[in-house]
Amino acid sequence: MTRRNTELQNSLVALFWQLNNLYFGGILPPPELKFSGRLRTTGGQYFRKPKRIIQISTRYLELENAWDEIRDTLGHELVHYWLDFRGRPCGHTSEFRAKLNACGFNRYSRLRPIQAKYLYICPGCEIRYYRRRRGTWSCGPCSGPRYNSNYRLILTANPGVDISKTFR
Repeated sequence: MTRRNTELQNSLVALFWQLNNLYFGGILPPPELKFSGRLRTTGGQYFRKPKRIIQISTRYLELENAWDEIRDTLGHELVHYWLDFRGRPCGHTSEFRAKLNACGFNRYSRLRPIQAKYLYICPGCEIRYYRRRRGTWSCGPCSGPRYNSNYRLILTANPGVDISKTFR
């Protein structure tokens, strides 16, 4: 492991302890924490078996506000871990969303999926949504759990245009 990788790993472990103490009362034993360059459609993952592992995408390191985004994604994955540690279902359940909101972490990563072809923007809050296929959606934070035509996402990138060179 190079010196830079060791520094990144140590920073990730320090961030784990900070979030664990702040939001989970310091009760979580440290899982295996690592950066992964293989995450192409998500910012992070939590694995339960064969051992508890949290992976964070190395693509965050290219962003200007990298550690803010890493903190948010690690917090999201820690909510999964916290539920699993307590023997609760650890998917995106109502209990998960309640804890996520209480901690102030985002539900979705702001990384653009590598395979995305289309960019949609919410007319209300202007959040960007990257999609691999065309469709009709509404903004989750603005419209709630059901489709709301007032917050229908607007397609802003032309089909066939390589948005990886246009948007970040």
